[in-house]
Amino acid sequence: MFHGEMAMTGSGPAVMNPSVMAEKPETEEVETRFGKVTLYRRNPIIFPNGLLGMPDKMQFCLTDFPAERMNRFKLLQSLEDTALSFITLPVELQNPIVDRADMEQASRDLDIPAEHLVSLFIVSVHRESGAAKLSVNARAPIMLHAVKRVATQHVFMSAKYQIRQPLSL
Repeated sequence: MFHGEMAMTGSGPAVMNPSVMAEKPETEEVETRFGKVTLYRRNPIIFPNGLLGMPDKMQFCLTDFPAERMNRFKLLQSLEDTALSFITLPVELQNPIVDRADMEQASRDLDIPAEHLVSLFIVSVHRESGAAKLSVNARAPIMLHAVKRVATQHVFMSAKYQIRQPLSL
């Protein structure tokens, strides 16, 4: 649902010159630090302002995580730098991490109708006592307009949301 065949069927912003798009395959397999993934270059997800700390990285795709045991996660893969990808956790408006009212307000602030909103938390992996622990950045989720394929990393001003919110599976 979240890759090149996802319900995000809008044509998206005209960021890339069509002749440049014609030179690149619609899909391609690349090796990442997480394993082999499929990149979907047609109709990329555009971050007009880049991601926090990376204003020059603007084109991404969502692809399946290569490990089956991690199938609830998606990779946000840069189309400009194949070495750059983020583990993300897709969530609904109603989720145990951020209050629904705050998610709805962010959706309105970003002019994304709730029915077109895809919310993703960036996941971090930490080693503690030899075990892998997961956390999400609850303070700055990615808010994606599924039809327009435009996304932003929205920062909640409330201190009630942690940058390293522990995630239990």
